[in-house]
Amino acid sequence: MRFETIGFIEWMKTRARTKIDLTRSSVRNFSLKNLNVKREELEIFGPNDYGYPPLLEAVASRYKVKEENVVTAVGSSHAIFLVCAALIERGDEVLIETPVYEPLLAVPRAFDAVTKRFERRYDNGYQIDLEKFASLLSPKTKLIVLTNLHNPTGALLSRRDLRDLVGIAHKSGAQVLIDEIYLEFLEGAESETSFSTEENIIVISSLTKVFGLGGLRCGWILASSALAKRLRSIIDYINVDGVFIGEQISAKIFDQIDSIKDESKETLEKNMSMIANLIRKEEKLSWVEPAGGVVCFPRVEAGLSGDELASLLLERYDTSVVPGSFFEKPQHFRMGFGVRPDTLARGLENIKKVLGSGLHF
Repeated sequence: MRFETIGFIEWMKTRARTKIDLTRSSVRNFSLKNLNVKREELEIFGPNDYGYPPLLEAVASRYKVKEENVVTAVGSSHAIFLVCAALIERGDEVLIETPVYEPLLAVPRAFDAVTKRFERRYDNGYQIDLEKFASLLSPKTKLIVLTNLHNPTGALLSRRDLRDLVGIAHKSGAQVLIDEIYLEFLEGAESETSFSTEENIIVISSLTKVFGLGGLRCGWILASSALAKRLRSIIDYINVDGVFIGEQISAKIFDQIDSIKDESKETLEKNMSMIANLIRKEEKLSWVEPAGGVVCFPRVEAGLSGDELASLLLERYDTSVVPGSFFEKPQHFRMGFGVRPDTLARGLENIKKVLGSGLHF
């Protein structure tokens, strides 16, 4: 194994804090005092050998799966690591989307996988060309990795395309890992997990992005019973048990998370409208409008790159967005809009100033 620096994560942890921060990819953090949890009911120790039973039950009930298909994890990053540890051996091929959230690329490489890429193109709405995807598969392909909603663009894959992709992978004997951490920003049938009884589908998610509960580090994996058993055995090598008090809080608030999500709905709709209005009027910006979520990935059309735009915003206006190079697309930048509308409005004004200034490096 080889652990190289994950540039995006390091940058997010060490960058200078700014007055206007549009880098975050979740709704605003919820406070414990705003949750219906009685502190006197919490304990530090309790039964959670392979997950706290009420939490396993809550996840299984929400996603309509059996408890044997649920493995709890310390956030989705832990979930990614566990899945790769369970499936990848040196020299296995892993197909990974681009643009990509960097840990989804870095973790397979840490396990000495041979990584191959399938492109999600701007001019195709960041959908997946299934014919090109199929051409990349080989007998050595062990795992396919993708996000839905797509990170960084917020694009949604249709149920039909996902079903066809999983079918193509199945014929080659490959597993499909789908990161659905943003999916529940959507409503109705579109928000339902793609996990099914198909043996080659694995889904990961957490309470972080949609619900603003990242501090609980409550993540989970939905997998076949056989793979779930292997994942639990790998946990014994890493953290042995989860954080009981965090799992206990998570289990207690699972029946509140829909109302928690609803609290941010109006803000996100207002913020999305502001961004759409800017891009509609600003000839130097374009985008594929997200199907939902809390991030977008505008492209800078003239004068400077997305990376240069990010640098100028930081230098001149104390405003931060994520440089597109962290997602392999330096002409773009990722902007999170799970902030107060007045904060977003000031950030958008600063973007307009940079684009209108004629400045470049």
